[in-house]
Amino acid sequence: MFTNINNNGIYYGDYDRKLLDLLREAMTDESKDHRKYGQMMEMTDNKEIIEQIQYAYEDEAKHYEMFQEIYEQLAGSNNKILSPDQEHQNRLIDAVKASINAELEAVELYREIRAMLRGKKYRNMLYEIITDEQEHATRFVYLYSMLK
Repeated sequence: MFTNINNNGIYYGDYDRKLLDLLREAMTDESKDHRKYGQMMEMTDNKEIIEQIQYAYEDEAKHYEMFQEIYEQLAGSNNKILSPDQEHQNRLIDAVKASINAELEAVELYREIRAMLRGKKYRNMLYEIITDEQEHATRFVYLYSMLK
């Protein structure tokens, strides 16, 4: 356990390393998904499909920023995560199917993070992220049924 006081001198309590590790994992996932969804939009000319993916694409960038804000406040330092290399799917339907599972796994991770957060502001941020991820999964299920 360690004590965190941010640059403004605000005491944020004792947060264990696990929470910060989970936040870094979340930032990595959001960065990776943002990149993946950009690639998926390039795999089709279908405007309806692109529009559905665009929602998730934009949200992933927003989520990354939100997780980064939480991390910075709790750790008192900046932690930029670069998008890791990822497996590229050759078929859009395979990428969509993988995205359904990834979004649902993200919901589970983010619930764990939310349970560890003490501040209402951060818990509300995680609620927004979790509901966005659930929406993404629903959109990808719709796309999967369109493509199948």
